[in-house]
Amino acid sequence: MNKKLASKIIVLVSFIYFIWLVITAVVEVFYNSKIFLSLKEWSIVGIILYILLLLIEVVIYISTPEKKEKETKIVSEVIKKVVCSHCKTKFTVSDTGVRPLYYTCPNCGKEGALKGRVVEGESRFIVCSNCESEIEIFDTGERPLHYECPSCHVEGVLL
Repeated sequence: MNKKLASKIIVLVSFIYFIWLVITAVVEVFYNSKIFLSLKEWSIVGIILYILLLLIEVVIYISTPEKKEKETKIVSEVIKKVVCSHCKTKFTVSDTGVRPLYYTCPNCGKEGALKGRVVEGESRFIVCSNCESEIEIFDTGERPLHYECPSCHVEGVLL
């Protein structure tokens, strides 16, 4: 039996007994007759019943294990686009929110730190003159723009 159902039953029994006690009092006062017991005896029965129901409710409350709510952890990885300050290669890193955010360029291996500064520019795709693979570079508008092909490691210049 769950706690809510037990509490509802106890409240219902208590309410029915209260109505019975009111009816008994009205009958005894107005009609000067007793229904099985006197009003005083019914009051004593009511006190005993109340204590009994209270003890039942306490036992049910203590013995019923408490349901623990499941904790929902929202884990979302924030991806930050980064441009290498050395070779201008554009790549992504996991952003923890801690600044400075240290990273290592996958193209040239140079270490850098993201301090919250925004770099103006756009992502462009070019074709390597040596191996003809498509390369994504970040064009900041700075000329000459030096880049290195991640496939064949040939250095190129954009004028």
